[in-house]
Amino acid sequence: MTTIDVHAHYFPEEYAAFIEPLGLGGRMYRSKDEVAPAAPYRFPPENVARRLDAMNEAGVTRQILSIIAAPYLPENKPATEAARLGNDLYAAFCRRNPDRFSFWASLPLPHVDSSIAELRRAVDQLDAVGVTMQCFCLNQTIARSEFAPLYAELNRRHAVVFLHPCQNALCSPLIGDFGLTVCAGASMEDAVVAMHLIVEQIPIRYPNIRFIVPHFGGLLPMLLNRLDGQMSSAGFAERPSVTARRFFYDTVGWGSKAALLAAVTAFGPDQLLPGSDWPVLLPWESYTQTFDHIRLSGLPRDAIDTIMNLNVQRLLGERMQGSAANAWHTRST
Repeated sequence: MTTIDVHAHYFPEEYAAFIEPLGLGGRMYRSKDEVAPAAPYRFPPENVARRLDAMNEAGVTRQILSIIAAPYLPENKPATEAARLGNDLYAAFCRRNPDRFSFWASLPLPHVDSSIAELRRAVDQLDAVGVTMQCFCLNQTIARSEFAPLYAELNRRHAVVFLHPCQNALCSPLIGDFGLTVCAGASMEDAVVAMHLIVEQIPIRYPNIRFIVPHFGGLLPMLLNRLDGQMSSAGFAERPSVTARRFFYDTVGWGSKAALLAAVTAFGPDQLLPGSDWPVLLPWESYTQTFDHIRLSGLPRDAIDTIMNLNVQRLLGERMQGSAANAWHTRST
């Protein structure tokens, strides 16, 4: 069987050195203008052998890497330079290990024209299998109308978009001031961005885009009935819960069986993808344990196989065959 980890990170030293003068330091998550205190995500230099050993032990054949997302900056030039550097470094790393690693490309948002140009370069030249977007951009929703040309291009390319929290505490001191930005605010971001996309009908307007929402969708599995009953949905093409089931969700859940069962119940096993958040969970549990939470969950064997092996092949199989650029190019011409 083939288990592909859709949520893993790699932090090149060269990239960290580049963003330091931008005032971001080790903050891979957000711009310096955002309200949340910096999370201490500085990691030691990459040990590829250690990572591969952990993958082999865990039965993971491939990781899809992201730098979370290149920093979103008001100025186009540094934002574009950061995205290009990150994508170049990721492409080089993946080419050195082509059978084990792929990557999500970063985009220099909020600069739409530059983001479309970098999307094309990263996919058509660097073999990115999709793109990563932070849940919010400079503390505004990514579902806003200014991004319509980008979504149109992503839709034209049948793109996969991996979402990731930016750790901005949802701009709320009630989250940030109490030290909840990472431990709870991230899951809240996951749910809120999904609801923004639903409210703006992005999955309906751009049906060829496949979104991956991290961390089981955060709070979303518990909200579907309430959204159907209370969300202002005049003009919606379908109930909010139906749109929510168009998204995919990764299984990063810190070992919570309750979160797993809620997501399976809410979305069905067909919408879940294996993820680890490497290396963030390693102080908490081993890489093998992260996936054993799924394998040993007591779910039916066919559901476990669907989550751990089949869904990623259904979503990304064509892009995993070493011809990602050609596959995307075919769709875009």
